[in-house]
Amino acid sequence: MAAYYPMMMNLTGRRCVVVGGGPVAERKTLGLLDGGAGELIVVAPRVTAKLEELAVSGSIALERREYMESDADGAFLLFAATDDRLLNGRVAADAARFGALVNTADAGGEGDFATPAAVRRGELVIAVTTGGASPGLAALLKRRLAGQYGPAFEARVGRLRELRLLAQAGIADAELRSAVLRLAAEQTMREAESHSADGEANDGETIEQWMSRLRDAAERGR
Repeated sequence: MAAYYPMMMNLTGRRCVVVGGGPVAERKTLGLLDGGAGELIVVAPRVTAKLEELAVSGSIALERREYMESDADGAFLLFAATDDRLLNGRVAADAARFGALVNTADAGGEGDFATPAAVRRGELVIAVTTGGASPGLAALLKRRLAGQYGPAFEARVGRLRELRLLAQAGIADAELRSAVLRLAAEQTMREAESHSADGEANDGETIEQWMSRLRDAAERGR
């Protein structure tokens, strides 16, 4: 079993090609759209209703035909997402020849990377993978995390970003700044755990007031 290196990838302006038109290809395509794929092409003679909808809306480019070797040329990421192991193997071989990174749906050991189950809350992304040992477990963990960190958590993360920018501009002492941001993160987690998954964050104070309060607490803790 290959060991994988976890990372986040910027797909802005990158050409991504999904080979296949079934449920697996649909899932890969939706994940790529969530990840900001710059140019997304789906190649398949038949596709799901959702993929048809995405093609009509212009979210993806749909090539209604069988896969050809030239589809791998110029691709940054290539997804072999068919139920045909031989075809997936061809796609993987072509990816290697053209220098594209490939993900194979049947996990035949030919892929360069795996796509984890992910929960997205704005800038917060929580990814879970079992390395192919149990996709079912990864899905269950994703569901649990999605409930624990509901949609309201997006606003909490947004406030943390605002605070960080303000602290970088207003607190010259690196040690004090780090303490303030650590206290903010700890408070955010406590608030999330004390509210329901979709509960509203306590945003009655401004970012400036919040930083001042946290700064006082950090200075007292020195």
